[in-house]
Amino acid sequence: MGARRLLAGVVLTCGIMLAGVGISSPALAADGTAESTDAGVAGARTQYKDDGDIYTVCDRDADSMGAVGWIEIKQEDGSWNKFREVYVGGGAGACEGNNVDVNREGARVKIVACRQNGSTGNPQDCGRVEVPGA
Repeated sequence: MGARRLLAGVVLTCGIMLAGVGISSPALAADGTAESTDAGVAGARTQYKDDGDIYTVCDRDADSMGAVGWIEIKQEDGSWNKFREVYVGGGAGACEGNNVDVNREGARVKIVACRQNGSTGNPQDCGRVEVPGA
């Protein structure tokens, strides 16, 4: 009977120790921020948060230019799946988020931020950041 209690105590202690090993949450490595490349201007910013799969585009300058941004997810075949471009033209401090469903968790994420003249203009001064997947 004493051997059973000892064995039960060892199993319980080992179980508690092993449970404690897996408690920490994984790092969300895919978080990142890209900014437009126009020198001397606050410009555009796109920020991606892996937790919730949301990217937010902000127009950071009170001028006639807006901001456009998006993310792209690297596919198994090496191509990139581009998500919807989000345009923000409300002036300094205006932001808009887009919640997406990233099906390739762990894949590389390309974050893009550009300035753009109107919602139908062409992206320019684009800054790009590529981060590893979580």
